[in-house]
Amino acid sequence: MKFLIADDHPLVRRALSLTLERVSPGATVLEADTLSAALRSAEEHPDLDLFLIDLFMPGNNGLEGLTMARSAVSPVPVVVVSADESHQSALGALERGAAGYLPKSLPEDVMRAALALILAGGIYVPPMIAERALRSAADSHAASSPSGQQGLEHGHGPSVSTPGINALTPRQREVLDLVVEGLSNKEIAEQLTLAEATVKVHVTAILRAYGVNNRTKAISAARRERTEHSAG
Repeated sequence: MKFLIADDHPLVRRALSLTLERVSPGATVLEADTLSAALRSAEEHPDLDLFLIDLFMPGNNGLEGLTMARSAVSPVPVVVVSADESHQSALGALERGAAGYLPKSLPEDVMRAALALILAGGIYVPPMIAERALRSAADSHAASSPSGQQGLEHGHGPSVSTPGINALTPRQREVLDLVVEGLSNKEIAEQLTLAEATVKVHVTAILRAYGVNNRTKAISAARRERTEHSAG
């Protein structure tokens, strides 16, 4: 495989290069320290498999560089790797077609799993987006729910709801089915032919979707949700 990293910090490029080599041993990793150099490299290497770009580097001051990168290498996935952890930047990048938004503060194993997910055709949504979506869903439910309004009238606070299975991707639903069956991350990885780190990313997304902090609670919530849907 062949990857291109565009970032003006040598240490960041080195760290990303090592991570990519762990994701795909033997891969070729190209580096550029300006947007123009990255675009030239992309033109010289039409067989790229992935393009990683920083939002702020010489020649790039925000999302316009992402748009230019996507135009240059489409349909190759372009991933933003940035120190900017704001919800607005992450959402803006995803709305412009980024295959993922990777905060530079991500632990190395999570970064590796996210890249593996993207290379498998998925999209990595960072925690700040998932958490914002959960809060928005809970707020919307509380505002529209009669029980929530009644709770406010009696001084109890609104009831909180979470998106549940509706917030999951098809692959995450497959993982959830196997979690409910009691399989471990390792067993799920073997059954779905995924890296175990990738399964961990999916399980984390499942826990967030149900607003719980462990597998047992997620299984209970998923079973309860399925029972309610069957009864409905």
